[in-house]
Amino acid sequence: MNASMSFRTTLALGICATLLLCACAVKKPPSTTETVKNSLPPATKVPDQWTSQGTSPAPVETGWLKSFNDPQMEAVVAEAIQNNLDLKAAATRIQVAASVVTEVHAQMMPLIAVAGEAKYLGRFHQKNAQGQTRGNFNASSLLGSVSWELDVWAKIRSQTAAAKQGMAATESDYQWARMSLAAATAKLWYLATCTLVLQRYAQEDVLVDQQLLDVTIAQFQVGNAEQQQVDFAQAQLAQSQAQLAQVSNAYLQVIRGLEVLVGRYPAGEIKTASALTALPPPVPAGLPSQLLERRPDILAAQHTFNAAFHLVQAAQAARLPSFALNGAGGYLTNEIYQDLKFRPWVWTAGADLLAPLYTGGYLQAQVKIANQNQKAALALYGQTLLQAFDDVEVTLTNERYLKDQEKDAAEALKSTEDALNLGKVKYDVGQTDLSPVLQLESVVLATQTAETYLRYELIANRIDLYLALGGPF
Repeated sequence: MNASMSFRTTLALGICATLLLCACAVKKPPSTTETVKNSLPPATKVPDQWTSQGTSPAPVETGWLKSFNDPQMEAVVAEAIQNNLDLKAAATRIQVAASVVTEVHAQMMPLIAVAGEAKYLGRFHQKNAQGQTRGNFNASSLLGSVSWELDVWAKIRSQTAAAKQGMAATESDYQWARMSLAAATAKLWYLATCTLVLQRYAQEDVLVDQQLLDVTIAQFQVGNAEQQQVDFAQAQLAQSQAQLAQVSNAYLQVIRGLEVLVGRYPAGEIKTASALTALPPPVPAGLPSQLLERRPDILAAQHTFNAAFHLVQAAQAARLPSFALNGAGGYLTNEIYQDLKFRPWVWTAGADLLAPLYTGGYLQAQVKIANQNQKAALALYGQTLLQAFDDVEVTLTNERYLKDQEKDAAEALKSTEDALNLGKVKYDVGQTDLSPVLQLESVVLATQTAETYLRYELIANRIDLYLALGGPF
């Protein structure tokens, strides 16, 4: 008996070891270079350097928030990162993805369980061969069991690898969400500041137009102006008042949007800076190839493709036979055992084989679905790449043209201010009346408004460039 048990044990261990040694390995997904090549159309070539002029290939800087030298903006961004509810929801998805990894990996571990049962069986006046009435019987069991599915074809390991890639994609999505939130908050902060400055210019424009209307009316009363000029001055004042109302309303909307972004109640009470900050020095853009390793959204797309790659192997392995070892031991008794005087302590060991023969095309469909999902993930990865390259090229080009526009706006502002100063001198020496001076003041305010908004666009585009380059904030 002992020799027979030893033989069976040795045979079982040998079979188990053979299956484990012959087990398939988890396939590695393609390298980043191969994935990039396969995801883009054949005619699409990624250049060695950015095509926008004047870019530096030096490594991208990190900590771009501090480059603005604006502690107020940094504090608002930190508040948004701490309190934004969308970001909190994104953080929970990381924990869910980690639990999915644990859930899938647990299938590779032995399943240990305890099962118990107790019953009582009574007979109605049944007699045995000797004419004696049979009594009552009980049936009970308390068994500990172990079951272990052998991952011979790497199905579970492939599913685990896919789950890990999915968690990595979720983590990258979260990092991209943090960076996007920081950029959106900083842009909204400077938009609020810009709108506040424009509101101040609009208020000054209303005062100038009111003064111009008063002068025109006085000139009309003494016969030095026509009714048409009075009407025009009144229309110009009404237009500037409407512009002031529009800018004031826009400022409140921007402030409330900023408050919601940082997790506050939208009461329109947050205080912004009174002037726009200076644009930081030009930033190095690195190389296009470095963007693949730095931008979290690209990394997330690659992890998603890798997960789809592993799921293809898992779907293919599901079509092959599965093997499982099981065993149990414990206390077991029933009517038959009691009649035969068997001892209630038992044990059992065995192996299961399940080979799918016909599933109505279900398993084949699962393989096709996995293959199509992999193709979709590859295409989306390529689209993410192209969008990321476009983000960088567009913001680099925008900065160059916006700087040219700012230079022209600054020259135009200087010219109008010089004309205003000359007009004031002529007014002071009596060579002209006040009307031309007031009209020049309106032109100066309009030029200042345009120049201020250009400065904001430069700042906003620079923030977009930092985000496009993927530099941590």
